[in-house]
Amino acid sequence: MERVQAEQRQVREAPGPASVAQVMDEFEDLAGHGALRQFRPLPTGFMPLDDVLNGGMRPGELMVIGGPYGVGKTILGLQIARNVVSANRDARALYVCYEHDRTHLLTRLLCLESAEYGNGDNALTLRKLSQLAFSPLGGSGLVTALRRDPRYDGILSSMESYADRLILARASGASTTLAEIERWIDDLQTPDTQQMLVVIDYLQKVPVGCEDLRPEDETTTQLTHALKEMALAWGVQMVAIAAADRPSLRNARMRLSDLRGSSALQYETDIGIVLNNKYDIVSREHLIYSLGDAEAMRSWVVLTVEKNRAGRHAVDMEFALDAPHFRIMPQGAFVRERLIDGKAVLE
Repeated sequence: MERVQAEQRQVREAPGPASVAQVMDEFEDLAGHGALRQFRPLPTGFMPLDDVLNGGMRPGELMVIGGPYGVGKTILGLQIARNVVSANRDARALYVCYEHDRTHLLTRLLCLESAEYGNGDNALTLRKLSQLAFSPLGGSGLVTALRRDPRYDGILSSMESYADRLILARASGASTTLAEIERWIDDLQTPDTQQMLVVIDYLQKVPVGCEDLRPEDETTTQLTHALKEMALAWGVQMVAIAAADRPSLRNARMRLSDLRGSSALQYETDIGIVLNNKYDIVSREHLIYSLGDAEAMRSWVVLTVEKNRAGRHAVDMEFALDAPHFRIMPQGAFVRERLIDGKAVLE
């Protein structure tokens, strides 16, 4: 109980000055009660991304994920949420989605988990799930059918280990405001919750009041500031998926500066990540000499850390995209090919 109370005092720290001596005393008090969660990073589950982030995300940090349509932003966001609760039994994740309903997110998780579980050719896809859902089940549901199938019962066991700690929230672009999201965070904070990840999919769909109608850049600025303040106030790790500015979709390579409300996103975020399809941004000389290798690049995404307050930035990493199973392979590598509109980091 003392540890919980100490952490709550730290998380809800009131604005104001304190001497270094006072901060040192506060730190010792927290250490004495074992309340040091803000110093424990929360890994994303992707390597070498976690190495670049010096272990992962820290409480109070805001990560923004951007990229063109269909590149895998939602896949990455949902997979990070799944990785967090799967690897940390004292962590919770809240996935707030303005794009999909909860049932669709569940089917994505089933496909992802089946591939992670190592089902090979038997890994679930949306087509297989649809066939199972419409097959004669004797009055039972899809989950029961999967549990009865020896190929998939292990998948459900894996999911049940975190199912009550991964919260899927269907959000409405008309009514799910930041105040509503903050109420959900408050409701989910329990003495057993040591760390909490919140994912917003996506930022520009969060509504503001009619009286606050203003240009989109100003709205995005307001929302970004508010999300950062929310992350700090509650001591949670915050991930926001951001949409691209329409003119930037014609660019060969998308950057953080191409996102809607980019000025606020560049200055307010702690971690700025941009996804691009590798085929679209690799220098042309890597494509013309090996058509087979070039075609394979379509199934890879380049994850660029453009901003990182905890370590290196301007780092390009590549990860294989397993689109049928809504999964990005967790083990990647640093990009060694030359990329257009930027230089790859060689390791």
